[in-house]
Amino acid sequence: MNIVKIASVAGLLLGMAIVPAQAQSQEASSMETGQSRAQQLMGDIAPKLAELTDDVLFGDVWERPGLAKRDRSLITVAALIALNRPEQLRSHMRLARQNGVAEAELVETITQLAFYSGWPNAIAAVGVAREVFAENDAQKGKPPSSTNDAVVVTKAGSQPSVAGAAANFTGAVRVDMRFQRPLPVRTGGGIVTFEPGARTAWHSHPLGQTLIVTEGRGLVQHWGGPVQPIGIGDLVWIPPGVKHWHGASATDSMVHVAIAEAQDGQSVTWMEQVDNAQYRGSDR
Repeated sequence: MNIVKIASVAGLLLGMAIVPAQAQSQEASSMETGQSRAQQLMGDIAPKLAELTDDVLFGDVWERPGLAKRDRSLITVAALIALNRPEQLRSHMRLARQNGVAEAELVETITQLAFYSGWPNAIAAVGVAREVFAENDAQKGKPPSSTNDAVVVTKAGSQPSVAGAAANFTGAVRVDMRFQRPLPVRTGGGIVTFEPGARTAWHSHPLGQTLIVTEGRGLVQHWGGPVQPIGIGDLVWIPPGVKHWHGASATDSMVHVAIAEAQDGQSVTWMEQVDNAQYRGSDR
């Protein structure tokens, strides 16, 4: 086994919501198109990377006899909790349940990691676990743990803030009041605060995204399009699949509410960073 090839794709589990073939078989889109999850996510842009993902990461690494798939799933879940990657964690928690990891073991993993990877990471993982466990209950015909017709009020400040992941943001970014409800609801989001000069990486959303600016002054741009200034009260719609970025201006912070729907368990695909030259050219 070529260790260079392994290294070139091993990080994909931590950066994209891709799961091995046995889990892909349960995704309707995969069955309809005959493509693997990797091919769907990046085959049109990076076919060789999709091939390496399928052949090396999932065709070899996940199939190696040195670790049981159950153990591989638990290790991967732990890594995603530690890195605070909730979108990818959701897919791999589902896979972990399929591979025999008990709900109680996942909860213990979250609790253990709270003391090593940070309390906010653990709190975010609890929300993902709640959603995955509810899906399992629904598949088994169990009643939900709480009534679906009750109004839920989450008080401001009741959730810890989470720092924006360095792989997905430039500068100081804070995410508050993340929300994601169990299926069949697909809508999720949060309140995102960007300090001056902070911004997202380039990214896209499979079903689009809505931004509502509540404080400050910021910028938004789609690939190949003009930079547009945005401010308090502005409503921004990013169409499905459109590559874009958004963030604060160079001199002002910005706060916006971000809302997006998930498709096949994924609501965002992250890409390269908006470099300083791009950003400096965009400042208004």
